[in-house]
Amino acid sequence: MFDGRYTLWGGEHSLFTRKLQAMLNYLKLDYEFKLKGQETGPAMEARLGTHFIPGLQTPEGWFIHDTTPIGLMLNAKYPDRPIMPTTPVQRIAAHLLEDWSDEWFGRYAVGSRWLFPHNVEFMANGFYANSIGKFMAEGLNDEEQATAAKMITAVRDNFGLKACANRGCGPDQAVALRRDFEQLMIHADKHFSEHPFLLGQRASLGDFTFAGLFTAHIAADPEPRSWIEASAPKMLDHMEQIFESQSDEGDYLANDQLPETLTPLFDHMRATYHQFLGVSREALAAGEKWCEVDLGEGPVRMRSLKYSETSRCHIRREIELLSVEDRAAVDAELGSKGLLEAYLLPPL
Repeated sequence: MFDGRYTLWGGEHSLFTRKLQAMLNYLKLDYEFKLKGQETGPAMEARLGTHFIPGLQTPEGWFIHDTTPIGLMLNAKYPDRPIMPTTPVQRIAAHLLEDWSDEWFGRYAVGSRWLFPHNVEFMANGFYANSIGKFMAEGLNDEEQATAAKMITAVRDNFGLKACANRGCGPDQAVALRRDFEQLMIHADKHFSEHPFLLGQRASLGDFTFAGLFTAHIAADPEPRSWIEASAPKMLDHMEQIFESQSDEGDYLANDQLPETLTPLFDHMRATYHQFLGVSREALAAGEKWCEVDLGEGPVRMRSLKYSETSRCHIRREIELLSVEDRAAVDAELGSKGLLEAYLLPPL
């Protein structure tokens, strides 16, 4: 193993950058947070092979992206401080929780950020600061603030509102989006009031997505912060604790058990994200770029996502590779809740 420092490349307003930062914090790794801005972006993208953030530069000199494989790599590299369970039910549950939060929480992130003019205005200085290589705490001078106010409109029109349309959370869904978020967070608050992490006393990958959503969006932006303060304000403290926590002697629940307080979260993922997985898969098979998913209040138009199909097939393979005994346990606990059906569909 190479000694040395990791470098986290990303942005302060990015859910997945903050997810990876929470992961690095928890693993107690030595790292430096560097901003992907106008000057550093081209060289970083050339090394990573993508424009997406975050990227992680390892002590070995590798440049890698995508927080899920990064997390699995770090879990294997530091077995003394695991971030994935080894028992079958909890391990598959950890994959399901991360996949759901990774792919579904983006709706809350982009919708709450870009649909509300006052929130867009608030974001201007921070977005521009990161783009010119400044952290938000460094501040902007008057000229930079004027430029920031102009830039954010272009970011909203060319990225933010398009992202909302892609994720099925445009202006027509704003009320439903907030209602769904608040109802889910009430259940999440009950869980995190009883357990510090999703699966007990030790973090797994989905915990870092929760923390990333809150650090980059919910706690940082005025609009979503008003949502959480009105529905489940203690979640702000729960998520700050996860973001800043470090691996210790805590463990997942004994005997491969799952907390009962996860049941409403499982119900939510089955009724929303798993429905999307099915219709997105069908659209991709037909060569269609868009699909419609019924989230309980009528069909919502969303972009079909190749990455969701890729992650679905990865988890399918994880399930198929289980031993006969382990598969029986997973089927009994998770299959009985209807949580495997979307993942067991054949690959395209």
